[in-house]
Amino acid sequence: MKAKAVYATEKDVVKLQEFAIDEGGLTPNQVLVKTAYSLISPGTELDCVSGNESSWFHFPQQLGYCAVAEVVAVGSGVSEYGPGDMVLSATAHATHGVLDGEYVRSKVPVGLDAKIAPFVHIALISITALRRSSAELGDSVAVVGQGLIGNLAAQLFRAQGSRVIALDRLARRIEMAKKCGVEMVVNAADTDPVEAVKELTGGRGVEVIVEATGSAAAALQAVGMAAQNGETILLGTPRGSHAADVVPLLRAVHRASPNLTLKGAHGGSLPPAEGQFVKHSAARNARLILDMVARKQLVLEPLISRVARPEDAPEVYRALRDEPEKLLGVVFDWGS
Repeated sequence: MKAKAVYATEKDVVKLQEFAIDEGGLTPNQVLVKTAYSLISPGTELDCVSGNESSWFHFPQQLGYCAVAEVVAVGSGVSEYGPGDMVLSATAHATHGVLDGEYVRSKVPVGLDAKIAPFVHIALISITALRRSSAELGDSVAVVGQGLIGNLAAQLFRAQGSRVIALDRLARRIEMAKKCGVEMVVNAADTDPVEAVKELTGGRGVEVIVEATGSAAAALQAVGMAAQNGETILLGTPRGSHAADVVPLLRAVHRASPNLTLKGAHGGSLPPAEGQFVKHSAARNARLILDMVARKQLVLEPLISRVARPEDAPEVYRALRDEPEKLLGVVFDWGS
């Protein structure tokens, strides 16, 4: 059958194009879905469009991986899902998609607004920082960057009982963090972020730093926020190049004070499916996050900046690139 998807066809060029899906060619483990809504993941997708993810993204290629969709058909080996189920689907911005069953993250609970369900995919990335951290009840956590991933990381650490400080250089994102329940915020464009964090923690610093921007400069600066025996978690994917003196970072790790630990938290580091020896999987995290959304422990509605038609994709990606202070979460409505 004919389907449509949002493609990056060449550097800085986005188009809605047709492609073919073989409905009768499902392998035993595959699922065919029809998309209801999909969410743009700005950091990754804009780097794909700009050509900065050339190690794995090659033009022309479909964009996106955060969708909520209706199951149309399943392979003979799939028993957990069936036609008519609404599911979290790690498929592209497309009318339809085919994926292995383990990448159907979870069923979407009846009654949950389908427009906000794709944000769970972003939360699955954000929760990796929490899973990798040593944060305990009462610890202070600084989340550097309040895009979608940083905002949801801040909310997740707060839900676990951490005292969260959210930092960003864009005033609108700071306001969004407050709307989502984060009490302590720092506008890094108006003040020295390290000094602000130290002031908010009585000079102690934070036990956990979550770097959610992918900026090497921000990661190096954030080292100064660390408390004794603190840790820095790289949640944002470092991109581009940055020339700097790394000795302060290395000394912070090496010396007894602050005895800093440096950790990575890539969203793909957790196995997709549960198993006998697997506690934390993407599937289990999805169920937990959906339950948190249902119980209002995660606030997602304010993160929607715009619901767009797929035909508007070229303009939407330009706006995300050129006016990040105006847009945060952009959802494509595939039923429009």
